[in-house]
Amino acid sequence: MQRNQLAAAAFAALLFVGGAAVGALAYRYYVGRTVSASSASPEAARYRYVEEMQDRLKLTRPQLKQLETILHETKAKTRAVRDSYQPQMLKIKQEHIERVKSILTPEQIPAYEKLVAEREQRSREQEEHERISEHQHATATH
Repeated sequence: MQRNQLAAAAFAALLFVGGAAVGALAYRYYVGRTVSASSASPEAARYRYVEEMQDRLKLTRPQLKQLETILHETKAKTRAVRDSYQPQMLKIKQEHIERVKSILTPEQIPAYEKLVAEREQRSREQEEHERISEHQHATATH
């Protein structure tokens, strides 16, 4: 009898551990999918938006073309507004960097400067990617 109880307890523990492992993997997969979807490129987000509009509203070809025009014009307007406040944002960003440096030790500053440079590089790459995408869109629609 003791042996059966031990086997049953071992089986229950194995079943629990297996379930926890499957749950952890499922959670990791879910989080990976939602994070990658939310951090997708602006082009991917735009594509999903247009696709959802098409699927849910059954837009006609002329409506799709008009929607693309609206999206393109809206993006140009938002870029113009962003460009207008860019100098103020750069000043705030530089002030932020200086304030963070003021709380760091001399040993931490080089690592922080490297981190800032890497983030700025990624930002420049994203802007370049968006600029190329805009140019391709403009040449494709005209």
